[in-house]
Amino acid sequence: MKSLFQIFILLVTSILLSCSDDSPTKQGENIVCGIKDPIKNLKWLNRQFKQFIGGPGTNGIILYNYNNRQVIEVQSGLFSSTNQHQYYCDGERLQLNDPIAFNKFRRTRINVSILYGTNMWN
Repeated sequence: MKSLFQIFILLVTSILLSCSDDSPTKQGENIVCGIKDPIKNLKWLNRQFKQFIGGPGTNGIILYNYNNRQVIEVQSGLFSSTNQHQYYCDGERLQLNDPIAFNKFRRTRINVSILYGTNMWN
């Protein structure tokens, strides 16, 4: 009976995820990195967005404030690390190879919004 319930939950979850919209969240009048619709208008971010495999349930683009700057984190269920995908607005990658630097980033960043998908690395 327990496995039947687990299959039912898996089926419902799959249906809900398959019905979701695969387009980026509309930012409306919000300005990110000085522009509207950063996923479309920041070339470096648009290239990464187009490489996503799967939809919003397995990928995310998250906006943070860190050290008084906007930082965009690109998340994918296929990435093998979580400390190599944080970028300033100009596409420059944050250097978070050192575990101390990465832990500081995680502790002191401020979550602003989800630009696309799911915040998987929360």
